[in-house]
Amino acid sequence: MWFAPEFGQHGYALFDLYGASASGRGDLHVNFNTETLYVGLERLRPGTDRVELGVAVRLEGAYAGVLPDWYQGARSQRGRGFFASYAQAFASAKWLPGGDHSVELVLGGRAWLFARADGVTRDDLTLPVDTWVFEPRLRYTFWHLRSDSDAWRPHVLLPRFTGFAAGVELGADVRDDTSAWGAVGGRDDGRNRPATVILMARQWLRAGLPLGARVRLQVEEFASWGAGEDDLTRVRAGGMNPYVVPVPGLPWPALLCERLVAAQASVHVRPSLRAEHELGVAVSAGAFNDVRRVGALMSFDAAGGAALFTDLRFGRWNVHARGGWAFPTSWLERPNVSALVALGVRLL
Repeated sequence: MWFAPEFGQHGYALFDLYGASASGRGDLHVNFNTETLYVGLERLRPGTDRVELGVAVRLEGAYAGVLPDWYQGARSQRGRGFFASYAQAFASAKWLPGGDHSVELVLGGRAWLFARADGVTRDDLTLPVDTWVFEPRLRYTFWHLRSDSDAWRPHVLLPRFTGFAAGVELGADVRDDTSAWGAVGGRDDGRNRPATVILMARQWLRAGLPLGARVRLQVEEFASWGAGEDDLTRVRAGGMNPYVVPVPGLPWPALLCERLVAAQASVHVRPSLRAEHELGVAVSAGAFNDVRRVGALMSFDAAGGAALFTDLRFGRWNVHARGGWAFPTSWLERPNVSALVALGVRLL
């Protein structure tokens, strides 16, 4: 929820089922997240522990990319949102050479479908054209994090960790239709003229350092550079949930950017060693392109915020709450305050 300069809210509910196979025939993974269904067969091993294969499909209806909402200066702009849905299938091959390294190739295809939303989409807004996309991705990951057994399970909103991990992803989107969209009344918005071949590079980092028996420092960093992107592929920033580059205080997502660098540092304190609860503070900051959403793709402005949080563990239950405030900037109206509350449980 965000409370200023106006009130708004989003929610999500997810159910995740993971069936691990000891025979090497792959792990079944089913995830239903609000309006997105994922079904995959993961970690197929063709006679060696150095290679893992996977196949999966994903279907998302109406709210893909949170595209029904359109924000400018952290204010909702009625009329620019629309429904977006897709069907996606992909196959992956991961090489594990050892030493905490992995290299993964993912080949995917996606069909996008778009529709006007009553009361949300202006009659004179140019929608994207339904299109097919070929989506190859190449990823390198170094993973040397230490965490508890539940850290990366879906009932835990944000994991706790120590150690270091980093990754790089190179990708391309090849579309069969690259018509410009986003114009209102025939006036081009300057942001949504996708290239036939969209290129993107993403980089991320996570690090955790214990500062004593009760205190831990966590750092997360993300960078992106894209060419020929539009609002279908741009990175979402704003909010405090796992699906965005975090900027406390801003709506989810206030910014859609392909060129950015941002980081968040958080200090986690355990009030008692007898319980697994944590309290803390997180501070985020970064540089983002075209924050005013006027098509000035080579312009950059700062955004950042701070949050107080509590992360409570009761056995299989996880309760997480955050309150955030966005730092005032030249492009942002003030004040900007938001909150996040999540409840999760491991059933099995």
